Amino acid sequence: MDNRNDNSDDKKKRKTKKPRRFLRFLVTLFCILLVITLIWTAFAMIGRVKATSIIPDSAEQPVSLRVSIHNPIRLLDNILSHESLEDIFTVPALAETAPILNMLQTNPLLKNRFIRLAARGNIELALYDEGNLAQAGLVAVWDMGLFSPVLRILPIVSRFVNVPNLYYVQAGRNSRFEMRLDDMTLFIGPHRNLIFITNNSRIFESRSSQAGDQFSIIKPSTFDAAFMLSNNFINTMLADQDPGIAAILNNIEFSSMIEAGLSIQPKKIDFHLGAPMSSRQTSLSRILNQRSRVPGIAERIPADAQYATILSAGTLEELYQAALIFSPELDSALRTAENSSRLVLGLTLNDLLFSWTGNEFAAFGLEGRPHPVYAIQIADERKRQEVFDRAFSSIVLGENVRLNMDGVRIPRIEVPEFLQSLLRQWNIFIPSPYYYIYRDYFLVSESADALLAALRAMQRNDVLPRTTTWRNIAGGKTVASAVSLYYSLDTSIPFFLRKNTELSSFLSLYRQGLIRMSFDRGLIDFSLSLVPGSGSGVTLINGYPIDAGLRPSNRVHGSGSGEESRVFYSSGSSAFSLKISDNSIYELPGQGTHWIIPASAGNSRNANNIKAWVVTDRGRVTLVDGNMETISGFPVLLGLRLSSPPIEHEGVLYLCDEDGKVHTIDEDGRHNVWLTSFVAAVRSPPSLLTFSTRRGNAVYAAVYPKSFFGEIWLLDQNGIAFPNWPAPISISDDEDEFDIGVGFGSPHLFAHNNRLLIAFINQSGQLLIYDENAAIVKPFPVMLDGIFYQQPVFDGEYLWLVSSNGTFFRVSLQGEVLYHQIPGLTVMEEGYITFFDSTGGKNPDIYITGDGNALHAYTRHFRSLEGFPLPIWGKPHFIPPQNAPGKKAEIIGIGMDRKLYRWQFR
Repeated sequence: MDNRNDNSDDKKKRKTKKPRRFLRFLVTLFCILLVITLIWTAFAMIGRVKATSIIPDSAEQPVSLRVSIHNPIRLLDNILSHESLEDIFTVPALAETAPILNMLQTNPLLKNRFIRLAARGNIELALYDEGNLAQAGLVAVWDMGLFSPVLRILPIVSRFVNVPNLYYVQAGRNSRFEMRLDDMTLFIGPHRNLIFITNNSRIFESRSSQAGDQFSIIKPSTFDAAFMLSNNFINTMLADQDPGIAAILNNIEFSSMIEAGLSIQPKKIDFHLGAPMSSRQTSLSRILNQRSRVPGIAERIPADAQYATILSAGTLEELYQAALIFSPELDSALRTAENSSRLVLGLTLNDLLFSWTGNEFAAFGLEGRPHPVYAIQIADERKRQEVFDRAFSSIVLGENVRLNMDGVRIPRIEVPEFLQSLLRQWNIFIPSPYYYIYRDYFLVSESADALLAALRAMQRNDVLPRTTTWRNIAGGKTVASAVSLYYSLDTSIPFFLRKNTELSSFLSLYRQGLIRMSFDRGLIDFSLSLVPGSGSGVTLINGYPIDAGLRPSNRVHGSGSGEESRVFYSSGSSAFSLKISDNSIYELPGQGTHWIIPASAGNSRNANNIKAWVVTDRGRVTLVDGNMETISGFPVLLGLRLSSPPIEHEGVLYLCDEDGKVHTIDEDGRHNVWLTSFVAAVRSPPSLLTFSTRRGNAVYAAVYPKSFFGEIWLLDQNGIAFPNWPAPISISDDEDEFDIGVGFGSPHLFAHNNRLLIAFINQSGQLLIYDENAAIVKPFPVMLDGIFYQQPVFDGEYLWLVSSNGTFFRVSLQGEVLYHQIPGLTVMEEGYITFFDSTGGKNPDIYITGDGNALHAYTRHFRSLEGFPLPIWGKPHFIPPQNAPGKKAEIIGIGMDRKLYRWQFR
């Protein structure tokens, strides 16, 4: 009995000892691992040196560029997640980086936790410019952090690992690995916790653990990448970008290296630069040595401003003195202005401008309004009033105070008509701007509407710093600045993007930008924030806008495809052809008042087969090729007085005469006259459509001769009216009676379900749809609220219309009406409405222009397209997407600033 108990106790003791042994084993293992970790960490931490400390920098080996990357993995992640990454590859100078980034994006090693941990160490790069950038010395230093003990065994490991072109050279302290490539040799050597890499043996041997130049203005760890740049490097990089930048660099000096920081986010790029700056030019030095403050006007820019430039670097006289450094010829111009002011006004320039102005000046443009508003700070209101009273008492200036808008009296500065008439003889025109005094600011603009809109926004405190757009790009704060430039590439182009350079190509990828510069007693602070958008919208194509002449038309037409595609437009008395592939321009001068429209051979890839009609208001018809060379047999003189612009359809040009007749001419010069003539002149060109019938394809024409009778006609291509036509443009509630109405434009011809239909809306908003037999299609007519100057368009499913007050209508053929109010839009006879599919799908978007400088775009569900409105008016030209890399849809149009713009859809 006792033996059994003893055996039982032994078994229990053995069972108890097993978990204790296992526990002791775990504790021992943990202690061993802990000791190993501590030893490993000690080896990694003891004797550590900073990567910046072993980069040689001396008078014999001056550093041109330093780059500090605090966390390479964070930088790589931010680059790969940046929204504009694919667009950046389209910039020629950056296209070579595309394969590398694509490889990094798909490489599974970079997703490994240990690899990412090892690659988190600080990287320092340096460039030594030795007179030739191709021969410059390059240095890279990588802090391996906790993995640095591995560096100590690399020479031993290299004996057992064979890497092509990699050799280990024993040379005492300068023992190193050499990667011998075809065009260079890389010298690689461990240094405590660092890997030192260079392509110059002399630099490799001169490395030491002495403290090198440290960042003192910016903190590298707060940026994805930080830079130190020498004065020579800045000059080489920026001098050829713009002559203005080169002139500035030639007149300033940097007492030490320039420091900069770059941060990359998915939807934003921030660049910050700081440098001690001085100048030997007294007037420029006075500005640099000031201490910038927050300009008051920065808090008063209206919320719907599309661009804004604020200058608060000094008084007008100080800025003038500084400007003389860069533009000496300005002095003679100012002397001439001084003499003229004394002669006609009895005022010096100091009296007229310098005596009452402060040190804040701004220019900003509001959405949908072509004229900017200027703001000048008033330092002495009593002096300003005195100067204005003296100026208005002269014979050359007057003040008109009769305009009252929304209860606000807006004065206007006027030049007498006799003086304007005299100046016009020398092609000089002096504008008559409106002005208003708001608190301490003098607001002035050529547009009373723009001036009143800016004033109301300021009074309501509906200002830019309160908007989400500003908070996104400016960080939600207004800071001290001497110069501030906010822009949106959808509506404005800053001067530094108008040159076709690598820098401008890169910056043009970003839809919005904010530049700020301030001075702090010799220290310059410069910041740039860029916002690309959300991957949709449009991007201004590099090299645009381009000047379109002094008096361009607001209609742009396109023809051709591929490399030979052309854009046609008129400006002044000349017709122009722009070759899209290289922006070369061809001109046909001496046309007077004229129109230019493409001929039917518009899909040709041969410039000689691309044709266009140039038609003067007196009926001179010229057929030209893509290079504006006249086709044999033209011009043809018809002796007409055109009552409307010409229109072309399937090789035939249609011209409406003031006598009510419609003439046609084809590409062979054959001239015919429609068999039907109208009592009144046709003020809008016929609407033409080729429709399939049982007898084959036939051309139909719909015409509205604007007259007392208010009728529309449906005719064949020979001008013979179909039975039951004409039809009225207004119907009373009693369907058996007709009212006399008035309308604008030509009826809209369209086909639906193999049925020819004609739509027309009269000025009072009655929308009618007729069939081929002049019978009203039920449930029409439909009444729409508003006054209408534009006829509808049909996108295959809906009719789209816009009223004069900017109400945008969608009408189904079943009579369902939906509408949306477009803020700030007014549409008269100069407006235009069309549809276009930018994606190659089945749902087109609708595009509208009105009286202002704005092209609006909406989906079928009234959602505004990102990036719109664009700063163009009238008729744009659309280029559909093509089945080729980078060949996305495009928009080309002319703005009220007389420039031709070209955007590409993202």
